[in-house]
Amino acid sequence: MSRIVSALPLLALAACSPAETEADLGTEVPVSEETFGSSTSGLTTANGGSLNGGSLNGGSLNGGSLNGGSLNGNDLSGFLIHVDYAGAAINGDSSLDWVRIEGTQFQAKQGDVLHTGTAFLGAWFYGTLGDGRRAKLRIADMRAAEAPNGDLTEYWVEYRDDDNVWHPLCRDSTGAAVWAYPVKGVYDYRRGVPTGGQHSDDPDHFTFACAGGAVQKCINLGYRPWASRDGVSLAAHHQACTRLIRADYCGDGTPHTQNGNRVNLYDKLGIQTDTERWFFEASWDAQGARCFSPLNRSHAGIPCYDSRLDLFCGLGLSPEQEEGILLRNETPTAGLTP
Repeated sequence: MSRIVSALPLLALAACSPAETEADLGTEVPVSEETFGSSTSGLTTANGGSLNGGSLNGGSLNGGSLNGGSLNGNDLSGFLIHVDYAGAAINGDSSLDWVRIEGTQFQAKQGDVLHTGTAFLGAWFYGTLGDGRRAKLRIADMRAAEAPNGDLTEYWVEYRDDDNVWHPLCRDSTGAAVWAYPVKGVYDYRRGVPTGGQHSDDPDHFTFACAGGAVQKCINLGYRPWASRDGVSLAAHHQACTRLIRADYCGDGTPHTQNGNRVNLYDKLGIQTDTERWFFEASWDAQGARCFSPLNRSHAGIPCYDSRLDLFCGLGLSPEQEEGILLRNETPTAGLTP
């Protein structure tokens, strides 16, 4: 299978819409009684039809967003940085022994009872914004993801504002609300810093990865960070994919793509295969582009370009050159813009 990815407008990971985060999210008010969806048919779409595109907590990472909010510079004050396991509540009851994520399914232990699946309809969580404010979240609905990822579960996540009104957490570049996957660990949403765009394991927090963002998009491409292929963990492949999709060449969280750019990506594990005869661009690992081909774009303005330029990039002429390479990509034209 070969997948061609089209870039979306620049955005960043599990974040709220800037317009929606102006309200004070810190006031805790008991949630009103509402219908979240049938517990007997929880994998339904109570909130509308097919929601395609990027996420406001996840723009496109070959389009700039890690999880898709609009990140202006390093200002993360209005964005959801992570979500807590602690304080989660099912049916208003937070006396849970533990909460965890297996794949994209939530699980919680409460005494002798194991909660999973549709038991999390209406569940509450608490998240933290970049400026330290707390946001209350709820799972309003869930459904099976579209093929070929029908074994995964998507969640319709909402947050509550200061007026006790609930709003969709994830939005795309057009403002349309979208679904999300829960992903273990946290991401550094900053740009231009050594750890920018990097995933970190965190036993206390997780991320809601919104549709269209690089984190969610790379999961849908087959790079599921919790899974393995032929005994190889796909966690590093997923990280490399988020770098590639965002054109985060230098591995510092800074995207260098443009709206509408297309990219063909592939790997040695056969998750994505090369079926195009396009122009080779770069080889990738979890830290960004390992090397660039000088026969592709000029990459003007990319700080690490000169130090990673390699006439033989991607040719695999030696084991040393192949070591550590996780993904490769091509572009349809050898254009002059990144």
